[in-house]
Amino acid sequence: MDRKEIQKQRMMTYFINAAKEIIKEEGVKGVTARKVGEKAGYSYATLYNYFKDIKALLAYCAFDFLEDCHRYMIGFKDDNKDSMQQLIEYACAYFRYFAENPGLFYLVFTEDIGDIYKTLGKDKKRPSVGLLLEDTLVRCARDGYISENKVDLVGELIASSLHGKLVFFIGGRSLMRPDEMIKLIETDIKFLMEK
Repeated sequence: MDRKEIQKQRMMTYFINAAKEIIKEEGVKGVTARKVGEKAGYSYATLYNYFKDIKALLAYCAFDFLEDCHRYMIGFKDDNKDSMQQLIEYACAYFRYFAENPGLFYLVFTEDIGDIYKTLGKDKKRPSVGLLLEDTLVRCARDGYISENKVDLVGELIASSLHGKLVFFIGGRSLMRPDEMIKLIETDIKFLMEK
């Protein structure tokens, strides 16, 4: 990477980090070019040298938050657990991450920010959290919990279940406490893994 590209990446990071702070403090609606520029220490107009618009900046933030979630999930890796127990740990960690950060869930999954990966120029890239789920499911298939031809389907069902539970929990439409939701996630995964 040449010097100019390094400088560009550095400037983009300043704006992304500033926007992420605002999102955590005020939610997505609090993100304006003026606030981001001020927090980053630059003129708000400078932001547009690096991002087409606020939606593009939010797409970068969404990707970063997904990577933050992945790092959080990896913290629950335990080589002493079998593949199904590890899958349950990761799924529960994913739920906790977004349940504790509802604004991030809204940004990543409900906010109109366009196609994150096209904005980032990574058309075929999948989020690390998805790859982690897939890798763990492949291990589950190797360990005999599910057949290899069902890895994708079970992955889709787990993702749909997690996101559905998060929508109900974050939206206040579930009377369940977080620990009850976690138990339900565990039950769902065990059911999906039954032969």
